[in-house]
Amino acid sequence: MAARSRSSRVLRGLLYTVGAGAAGGGILYAVYRPRDIPGLEAAAVPPPTYGEGGIFRPPKFPEVRKREDQIKDLKRSAGVIASSVKGTVGGLFGKGASSEKVAEEEPYDLLIIGGGATGAGIALDAVTRGLKVALVERDDFSSGTSSKSTKLVHGGVRYLEKAVFNLDYNQ
Repeated sequence: MAARSRSSRVLRGLLYTVGAGAAGGGILYAVYRPRDIPGLEAAAVPPPTYGEGGIFRPPKFPEVRKREDQIKDLKRSAGVIASSVKGTVGGLFGKGASSEKVAEEEPYDLLIIGGGATGAGIALDAVTRGLKVALVERDDFSSGTSSKSTKLVHGGVRYLEKAVFNLDYNQ
């Protein structure tokens, strides 16, 4: 009888430990689970379907917002940082008529520094959304490679120059 109570005491302790570990693990997962995993959200454009009678229905693309709305969102996302920088710079250099004139003549909505695969892809995306984009590059556009895979532009962009300039017309 003593052996049985000793083994049931050990099993009960083991059961409590496993239960506490499972509950703690569940709580940790609920708190730290990834929420914004790319690809888990529904598709922005549903796949094409066939309607009644086999009629092909192309997908309906989401409406692109107006340029003014996109600029408002860009300014809002800059938020506190932009206002604090303006205050600091304005305090250092003073506010004159020239700064107001420059603000009215800003020709670009987005400045992209670096014309590699990532920069070219971002510029292309912004232009298709209707924004005015300036892209600056130290060397020829897409002459180097980005350090990470962008999945925006094919990695073979740097080989296009070789393909175009080293054509063998006899082939």
